[in-house]
Amino acid sequence: MRLLAILPLLAAGAFAQPQPEPTGAPPVLDAALQKLIADDDRWASTRTMRVYDKDGRLERTDVERYNPSLPPDDQWRLVLRNGTPPSAGEVRSWQRQREREMRRRGRPLGAILDFPRATVADETAADVIFTVPILPGASRRLPAEKFYVLMQVSKERGELVRFALRTTEAFRVVGVARVDNVEADAHFGVIDPQYVAQPVKVTAAGAGRVVWLFRVGGRAEISWSDFQRVQPYSDRYNVTIGELKALDF
Repeated sequence: MRLLAILPLLAAGAFAQPQPEPTGAPPVLDAALQKLIADDDRWASTRTMRVYDKDGRLERTDVERYNPSLPPDDQWRLVLRNGTPPSAGEVRSWQRQREREMRRRGRPLGAILDFPRATVADETAADVIFTVPILPGASRRLPAEKFYVLMQVSKERGELVRFALRTTEAFRVVGVARVDNVEADAHFGVIDPQYVAQPVKVTAAGAGRVVWLFRVGGRAEISWSDFQRVQPYSDRYNVTIGELKALDF
């Protein structure tokens, strides 16, 4: 099972439309999303990804540097693979994977999540948690009706602090007889109090069975560090920000 294919919300950084637009979400959630959109691509950071197999064994660790102030072809760089500088072959493999990921970018988050139908799942003195349905037919590979999203907004800062992707029950997909569960969690942290919180950690896991016998699945952990405030390269050409987009679901 392709673990990263179940993470439609983790690329909170691809914006392309000419102007930000209301999402149709409840006002508190919409305002938090608009703040995130307005701060797009203004942080350089180091991303560390750890991928584990179904038995919890570490398969790969990639350390990458992202700098949106550089020209597009230079914004991403593989720094380390499994703790050592990557070979030329590993860099080429990583670049091909990065290119495939970028080709999948581009769908507005509003084409995946049914923001107008978002409802309050829980509320405390500090936060509001919204349940957001996924639109029917939003996925070409997975049954969207088997998933839902939780988005947590801080009342004090009016910003996203967490979102989670969950399955409602087991389901079948091509190539996997049954997917038992899928979970993804993204946590946001304040890098500088004068700016909107940014994703700092993501965990995702999935498990299933092939021909009702062989277990498949895995887990991935992504963390961001070494943040540096920068001017986006696109600002040189007066490109305006647009709506929040996500990786292909």
